[in-house]
Order: sequence, then structure tokens, then C-alpha cells
Amino acid sequence: MKDDIEISFSDKSIKTQLYETGEACMEKFKKEKPQVVILDYNLSSKYPDAANGIKVLEWIKKENKETFVIMLTSNDHIDIAIKSFHHGASDYVVKTETQFMKINYSLNNFFKIMEAKSDSIKYKAALNEYINRSKS
Repeated sequence: MKDDIEISFSDKSIKTQLYETGEACMEKFKKEKPQVVILDYNLSSKYPDAANGIKVLEWIKKENKETFVIMLTSNDHIDIAIKSFHHGASDYVVKTETQFMKINYSLNNFFKIMEAKSDSIKYKAALNEYINRSKS
């Protein structure tokens, strides 16, 4: 997945990191300050004592509510999806043969949102400058 993302978004300056557990992610989160996190819902499947994806999602959103979190899971139950969105997930992708396409689509949406926010900030600054000049 890491390689797929880096190849698909080679025109963007993307730095990808991989962590074996949610705890490792949480430990590095404050330092790395990622804009996007792809989080596996079943983090505790490989490491039984590891925090589950919802717990890590809650922690991420507490640290930075603006972080775009894509919940990745093999679980296609609607209640898990709703729970993920309720806790702040930006998207929910079920692990299937099309997961890479869906993640790329979600990341494209993220970049469009970031561009729109940037344009909005520029527009507001230009508008404020115009208003201030017309007052003078």
C-alpha cells in the first residue's frame, strides 16, 4: 500500500510512515504531525494487547481533530462503519481487491479539500485587503 500511494501521488510531497501497532503510531504522532492517517480497525489482531483502531482514532482526533483518518478494515459491518465515522473517521474502506483504488480516491478527495481550504484562505485575505483599501 505504501508503494502504491507513493507512486500514485508522486506529484505531491508525501512522506509515508508505517507502524506495527497503534501505540507506535500514537508515540510518533505528536512529532510527525501527519495530515492523513490510514488506520487499520483490527490493530489488535496481530498483537493481542494492542489498542484497537477506534481507541487510536479517538486519540488521534483528540490530538488533532483536523487529521484526515481513513479507517481500513476487513470488517464490512455497517455498525463498525458508523462507529468509525462517529469517532471522527473521514472515510471507511473495506479490504477487498479494490481497496487501493478506494484509498486513492479518498486521498484525492483529501487533496481537493486541502486545495479548497487554501483557496478559501487566499480569497479571504484578498477580500480583507480589498476592504481595507476601500476604507482608506
